[in-house]
Amino acid sequence: MLFFITLLFSAKGQEIHFSQIANNPLFCNPASTGLFDGDFRIGATYRSQGRSISVPYTTYSGWGDTHLALSQSRNTGLGLGILVYSDNAGEGSLKTASGYFSASLVKGFNRENTFRAALGFSLGFINKSVDFTKLVFDRQWDGTIFDPNLQNGEPYNGNSIIEPDFAVGGIICRDFDKQVKATLGASLFHINKPKISFYESENKMEYRLVLHALLNLKVNEQIQLAPGAYFAIQQFSNELMLGSNILFVNDNMKFITGLWYRHERDIIPHLGFFVQDFTVEFSYDINISKLHIASNYRGGLEISLLKTISVKNKTPGCNGF
Repeated sequence: MLFFITLLFSAKGQEIHFSQIANNPLFCNPASTGLFDGDFRIGATYRSQGRSISVPYTTYSGWGDTHLALSQSRNTGLGLGILVYSDNAGEGSLKTASGYFSASLVKGFNRENTFRAALGFSLGFINKSVDFTKLVFDRQWDGTIFDPNLQNGEPYNGNSIIEPDFAVGGIICRDFDKQVKATLGASLFHINKPKISFYESENKMEYRLVLHALLNLKVNEQIQLAPGAYFAIQQFSNELMLGSNILFVNDNMKFITGLWYRHERDIIPHLGFFVQDFTVEFSYDINISKLHIASNYRGGLEISLLKTISVKNKTPGCNGF
């Protein structure tokens, strides 16, 4: 168990992640704040993974944003948003709770607003806590069993840490015509490298660089394709996701299906529907990594809810991410 908790505290680059990146835009890039078709947007996600191997990792996120027009032509605007998430991992109830305020400046570069860009930032806090009473250490071995009543002898300074956290990002959107739309973005998280150690060591969160791209292709009036790519790197850890969703349009309802691949880790089928600006989407990570022997190919369930509200004329945004 000492090895387990040491791994948790010393591992850098091990952060929560989502498979439905497009349904967690503020988590992906603060520049996506306010960059959508509408006036208000709210979303929530639940994710559970690792249940087949150990105590499951459960993650909850909630967010909301809005777009304020700064010009009569509505080609310049200000995006404002909030993001909160909570993650509970492992036998020691290692918990992460974070809250962020984000803002972005959105600018259109032509009269039709078919070429747009946004710069954004987020600031907030990250809190990590652990319940040491749920863990056992080598000093608690009495020769026969681990006795939790014995002093563990660990030189930790406390069981909770709270640190400020900052991020920046940028996005470019281009509507080539009514059939083809593209989005490119990049973001950098943990600019101030917040400390995450419960001990005296200066263990800090390393920078996390995220690159993402998405195409929206209108095949005909009933079928739309949304292929994309997502890449994140943090010190020695990286994540690459490739895939596409397919949208089947029927009057005011869209049915969503798709297949994504997390490199060397998961195959991720998607299923959902969109009706009256409300989206429900399900995905499941089929684990194909070397861990599949223990996991039996079972990975993580993810459920997302998304609602867009349009009070005035829709403000042009970017579709996805």
